[in-house]
Amino acid sequence: MRGAVLRRVIGFSIAVGVTSAIVGGARAPYRTDAGGKAMLRLSWSGRPERIEMCRRVSPEELAARPAHMRQEVECEGRPARYVVRALDGGRSLLADTVTGGGLRGDRAIHMLREFSLAPGTHGLVVEITRIDSVTTTPEPPGHDSAGTEELWRPGPADRERREQEEQRRQRQDRLPATLRWEWNAELLAGRVVLVTYDPRVRALVGQTGQ
Repeated sequence: MRGAVLRRVIGFSIAVGVTSAIVGGARAPYRTDAGGKAMLRLSWSGRPERIEMCRRVSPEELAARPAHMRQEVECEGRPARYVVRALDGGRSLLADTVTGGGLRGDRAIHMLREFSLAPGTHGLVVEITRIDSVTTTPEPPGHDSAGTEELWRPGPADRERREQEEQRRQRQDRLPATLRWEWNAELLAGRVVLVTYDPRVRALVGQTGQ
C-alpha cells in the first residue's frame, strides 16, 4: 500500500516538474548568450486526441448479455501519436514522434526543445501532425454522418445530444490533427524565437524578443 502511494507521489512530482519546466521556458526572456547565436525554442503542451475503434454488436451477442450490458455499439480507444517537425530553410532540425504522458498515454504532451541558429535570415517551419486516423462509430440507419466524427450511442434523444456535446467539448480540448507555423525574417544574434501552442485558438503561435 505504501509502495503504491510512494509511486503516485513520485509520478505527481515528475509531472509537476515537467510542467514547471515548460511554463518556465515559455516565460523566459527572449534572449540568449550562446556565443552570439540565435535560438528557436519549442515550448508547448497539449492533450492528444483519443482514437476510437468501434464495432456494432450483433443481435446474437446482445441476446446473450445481461440487460444492463446491452449496448449496440462497443468502442475501445487509445491516445493518438503525433509527429513533430521543425525545419529551417528546408533543413530538418527535428523529426520526433510523441504521445501523451502517464501510463496510458492519455495525459498532456509536454515539449521543450531548443535549437541554436546562426544570425541571419531564416525560414522556420514547425509542424505537429497526428499519425493515427480517427475511426468513427458505425451510424444507426438514417443518420447523416457527413462532415462529422461524432460517436453515436443508442438511447433517448436527449442522452444522445448530451453525449455528442461532451464529445465535441473533449475534442476542443485536444490537439488538432494538423498544426503548422511559419516564420520568415532576419534573426539577430542573442534573439530567441519562441513557439507555443495556444489552446484558445487551437494554433501554434510564435513570439520574438524586441
